[in-house]
Amino acid sequence: MSSEIGASFGRGNMKSHARAQCAALAGVSLAALALAAEPFPAMAQVSPKADNVFANPPAALPEAEPAPPRLSGPRLLATPPKVQAADSYVDPRQNILYKFSIEFTEGTVRNPWTLSQDKVLLRSYHGSSIDPATPFLAPTITMRPGQAVRISLANNLFETKDGKRLPAEKCTTPPDGVNIPHCFNETNLHSHGLWVSPAGNSDNVLISINPGVTFEYEYNVPSDHPAGTFWYHPHKHGSTALQVSSGMAGALILKDDRAPTATTPGDIDVLLQDAQGQAFPDKVLMFQQVQYACFDADGKIQKSANPDGQPWICNPGQTGEIRDYAQQLSPGASWKNSGRFTSINGRVQPGITGLRAGRFERWRLIHGGVREAVNFRLFPMKTGAPDWNTVPADKQAAFMRTFCAGTALPMWEVALDGLTRSKVFRASETRLQPGYRADVVVHFPTGGNYCIIDGASDALGSPSQAAETIKLLGVAVVEPGAPAGDPDQALRNLMIAAAERNVPDQRVKAVVIRDLQDGLKLSKFVWHPTIAKEELNARVQELAFNIDVKAKPRTTFEVLNPALPPDKSGPYVPSRIDRTANIGDVQEWRLTSTFASHPFHIHVNPFQVVSVVNQAGKSVTDPGTPDFDPDYAGVIDQWKDTLFIKQDYQIVTRTRYQRYIGQYVLHCHILDHEDQGMMANVSIGIPDGVGGTAQAHGPGGHGDH
Repeated sequence: MSSEIGASFGRGNMKSHARAQCAALAGVSLAALALAAEPFPAMAQVSPKADNVFANPPAALPEAEPAPPRLSGPRLLATPPKVQAADSYVDPRQNILYKFSIEFTEGTVRNPWTLSQDKVLLRSYHGSSIDPATPFLAPTITMRPGQAVRISLANNLFETKDGKRLPAEKCTTPPDGVNIPHCFNETNLHSHGLWVSPAGNSDNVLISINPGVTFEYEYNVPSDHPAGTFWYHPHKHGSTALQVSSGMAGALILKDDRAPTATTPGDIDVLLQDAQGQAFPDKVLMFQQVQYACFDADGKIQKSANPDGQPWICNPGQTGEIRDYAQQLSPGASWKNSGRFTSINGRVQPGITGLRAGRFERWRLIHGGVREAVNFRLFPMKTGAPDWNTVPADKQAAFMRTFCAGTALPMWEVALDGLTRSKVFRASETRLQPGYRADVVVHFPTGGNYCIIDGASDALGSPSQAAETIKLLGVAVVEPGAPAGDPDQALRNLMIAAAERNVPDQRVKAVVIRDLQDGLKLSKFVWHPTIAKEELNARVQELAFNIDVKAKPRTTFEVLNPALPPDKSGPYVPSRIDRTANIGDVQEWRLTSTFASHPFHIHVNPFQVVSVVNQAGKSVTDPGTPDFDPDYAGVIDQWKDTLFIKQDYQIVTRTRYQRYIGQYVLHCHILDHEDQGMMANVSIGIPDGVGGTAQAHGPGGHGDH
């Protein structure tokens, strides 16, 4: 394994990230710029195949629970309304119960190489509103701040033989340690990005739900939680990557329409309305990377003998699976080498319907994949393009060069990782690393088809440390509509008009409108105040991701603390507390990576990005400088829960520890890295009043009384 990782991640493959001035000013990859050679061409609409389209994933349907009669008080709604699409449905009850099971599921995945459906057998969530056409996309959970949401999770991942279920067997830690991927049928649940308790049966990823066991999670979402875009997925150490790579991921959307006041922020939802006061149409786009394979009689992945053909192949009658970690999820078995395609809402290269020209929409982009970046862009499709569903994978590069040309459409980014930005950020590309979310407002100027493109990345911009080629993600199918004129002016006018209607406090309304007129600032909609240097009251945390390819007997994946002796940090140790803090601490973190690049994710408390500098000590966030790195465009001062840490970059963030105590984790969101040890435990306690942490049976604790 060491040589394999060394070949994939070695410093010799690292190229300088300096870019030509023209690319830096545009903030896009050089390969993507090749598509931007001419203004908008005339549009021609091609209808997609009916079996490869979607409008929006369904919302999860809560259970109907009996409401006992009361002598006083309002009558509770006992039966939920009919399930709707995820763009509009929020259950009105205070307490909500969802019931999911996890099972081995037969289905199909579209294969662009063969233009046919591959049969697969994968682990997936089952519930009352799973679309049978897309069983490997979990339903969208929607809720409001202040609700209590319970999720009953039944693990039915039983192995079978000759069609019969085998009894559950106890899975044990491998002899070589907990950081060897293992126990692939054990699971749990993580509510990624939610600000809720990490303890007990809340967002607790330090438990295991084994086959045959049902466990009920309960998330008490505080009333002051920001509305935004979050997601959920398994997080059992040792099996996370394999399960998420099966498609076990779903959107978790918090919706509300709170107007800002003199003392409290508001939800961006109150500004994203059309001229009639209706919310912009809302779409969830979940990007997944299902890396299935078919195996030969010797248990090896079947691969094409043609170097220019489909890399991993499934013959007629075979069923693709995700079962062999070393072959399918190790660095040598990269996403690129598999030849698979990133899906959107469980479909490969789908047509997105329900769109109209001249109308603004809110698209919630969620990277629910394991490793590869997604550089999201929209290009008009030229007249005369064939139906993209008829273009095989080996012809798609030529198809995109010919028909996906012109100027990339602008997008207006309003939130990162579910948290409203301090200012709307206009760009032609949204870069998503694993775990990222971005809420963008999109606008199609004319009817017709638009290419949804995953732009190219250089090696340093890819989590796999290998250059990623441009890919077709799907096509937006846009109906004709009334032109909106200048979209920047139209969006600003709509947001100002919404503020006039929806903000009752006249003084606050004046601030909101002044902000919108001054470059679409959103100061009254940011839920976390900026952390000034003077507010810091705890020691600095230092963190360095590392892959030690020289370690024996195998490569190790590490989260290092440079402030500690070498034996006090490194690969994950479940019993070791790596980082500690107290409620009320305000802390600065200094993040880097000494080998390869990694998305840093920490549970519970988000952080504010303060600075990003490269190995030369130069800031990379100013698009007007030669050192500009578009992976960090518009990120300074914004709040996030996941951030890409490039090798030898130095990144400073700040965070507050508020409300919740307990143990949780931080880790690399390349999930096979996390499974192999690139994770650390964090413990948040209660201050003891004299500079330490209170203990129930120690100094300052109950035992002293």
